[in-house]
Formats: sequence, C-alpha cells, structure tokens
Amino acid sequence: MLDFDYEEWWSLHLRVVKGESLSQPEQRTYQVGLEQIDSQSKNIEGDTILYLRTLRAAIGRATSQQAELTDRTKELDAQIIALESQYQRLTGQTLNWDPHVSA
Repeated sequence: MLDFDYEEWWSLHLRVVKGESLSQPEQRTYQVGLEQIDSQSKNIEGDTILYLRTLRAAIGRATSQQAELTDRTKELDAQIIALESQYQRLTGQTLNWDPHVSA
C-alpha cells in the first residue's frame, strides 16, 4: 500500500481497541495497514537477525585470530628463551632486558 497513512490507520486502530465497529472501507484500510506494519516488522526482524549473525561470525573470526596470535606469541617467547640461553652459553653474558619491549 503505497499511500499508507499511519495516522489514519492509528485512529482506526484505537477505535478497534476500544471495541468500536468499523465500516467495510475502514475495515479494509485497517487490515491493509495492519498487514503492512506486520510486513515491515518482519523485514526489520530479518535484518536484525542477519546483522547479529554477521556480528557473531566476525566475533568468531576475531576469537580465532586471537588464539592463533596467542599461540604464536608463546612460540616466539620459547624461541627467545632458547636464543638467549644459547647466547649466554656462547658469550658468558646475560641479556637483561624485557623480552616484550614495545617499538
């Protein structure tokens, strides 16, 4: 219904809620408006569900990436420890710095 007038529909809706009778043309107008509002609600719900699914997938990917980065950090920390140990054995000196120095 392209010429849907919400205010007109709302006045009809209030009459229906109060238990008043509608004429045939009013009843058709009310029903068409009700169907349009229901249709819009379903579209909004569908869009919301799609948006939430998209967000859930993005969170899943981010969680997976975080786990991979955490594993990689552990691997690199182990390599640093091994290299520092080897350096100390070769030179007799220790490297006294924070292994996670920011650039």
